[in-house]
Amino acid sequence: MHLFVVRHGETDHNVQNRYAGSTDVPLNATGLLQAEQLAEMLKGSSFDLIITSPLLRARKTAEIINSWLSLPLVVVNEFTERNVGFYEGLTQEEVKSQYPELYARRCTRQPDDAPTGGETYRESDVRVSTALEELRAAYPNKRVLLVCHSRVARIIHKFYNGLSYDEMHEFSLGNCEVAEYTA
Repeated sequence: MHLFVVRHGETDHNVQNRYAGSTDVPLNATGLLQAEQLAEMLKGSSFDLIITSPLLRARKTAEIINSWLSLPLVVVNEFTERNVGFYEGLTQEEVKSQYPELYARRCTRQPDDAPTGGETYRESDVRVSTALEELRAAYPNKRVLLVCHSRVARIIHKFYNGLSYDEMHEFSLGNCEVAEYTA
């Protein structure tokens, strides 16, 4: 499988440095424009299908891209963003001031820790990696465009490059940026 990973377009949460996680926030005007620009850039590319997270910001990005490509569009729940519990909707500064001990633990970056009510990186890694294995089995010789989220993109990058959890955090995919993987 030849996989192209796209992070969704910009949201107000991105601009405000808020944790969105599994909260269903929409694209903002810039995000809609980014998706249109990426769609135009990809229009000459040959993909076999588009996979997307069920969250609105990823789905809308995928739909805009697909308006130029007219491909099968499949929603896969396992590619939803990591749930960060009660951090969702808060800025990093709000978390730092309201929960200084938890913030100091850097729980959102640890493999087996998470804010209360959230998913650990290891839990989300298992979910995403299992879905990737299923995609590779289902589409072995296909070119797949996957629209997802920043933490999911990090896990995918870790998966394809055999990285540790610490190394994984060095990778970052910007809004409507594309990363490419083979195998």
